[in-house]
Amino acid sequence: KFGAKKKGPAANIFKQFRLLLSRAFNETLRGKTSIVIKVVQQVTLGAIYGGIYKVGNDQASINDRFGLLSLIAIGGMNMAVAGTIRSFTKEKSIVKSELAGGMYRTLPYFLAKAISEIPLAGVFNAIFGLIIYPSAGLQKGKFRDFLALTTLHTMACEAAGLFIGAVAPNSDVALSLFPAIVVLNIIFDGRNISEENTPKLLKWIPKLSLIRWGFEGLSVNEFNGLTFSTDGPLRGPVVRTGNEALARFGMDTTKLSDVIGAQSKIIGACWFLSFLGLSFFSDKFESMAAP
Repeated sequence: KFGAKKKGPAANIFKQFRLLLSRAFNETLRGKTSIVIKVVQQVTLGAIYGGIYKVGNDQASINDRFGLLSLIAIGGMNMAVAGTIRSFTKEKSIVKSELAGGMYRTLPYFLAKAISEIPLAGVFNAIFGLIIYPSAGLQKGKFRDFLALTTLHTMACEAAGLFIGAVAPNSDVALSLFPAIVVLNIIFDGRNISEENTPKLLKWIPKLSLIRWGFEGLSVNEFNGLTFSTDGPLRGPVVRTGNEALARFGMDTTKLSDVIGAQSKIIGACWFLSFLGLSFFSDKFESMAAP
């Protein structure tokens, strides 16, 4: 008969979390092909960007710095969101059956899943940063903050990917939503349209834009403390300091703490909504008892 009461897990929630976290780390490390592909992606992007961009302190380099940082934010979002959607939607079908069988609860699984992604995100961003930072000539003394910001950006994008994967019925639906999400994030990235000219009904989007906060954090970190010469071709009014350059996009009053706070809220909200989505859809499975 259907609708029989499900038997709960034998272990308590803390042991479930510990076992699931260990399993998640093992599953991540077992995917050696995926790890190699992601390392190759980071090395390739770092080499391409570093081979193209060579920033200095003249006026033309101001636009080059903004362009490079924007590409880093966009590329980071594309890889993190798409990769998470592909992997999580495949894993979700197995997880839902295990949840329905009472092997463990949704909360410890989800916490273990989210936490297990963090170490590799830091490793991949470190590989990319070690290549792009010196080769492009980004500001000295800011590498640690650059690494922390790119890792936080990746975490926010992976959290968004988890949310999409949790609420979408399958990978095809999830991936079909991805292009529209990317386009909206690029439009409201802080460069393509000013906050003042954003339609009233859409003013909430820039506050949630993954690319906007990733780009803004990298820009504030990079431009604060820089000075520019008046040599070279001009791109609009002469800019002598990094703060003046940030003012072009309304970022001169932004602090890194603002960016960290905004991205932390996005991560928390996406994790919470992902947990609710996974809980809701897992409840659709009912166990079947013997007649």
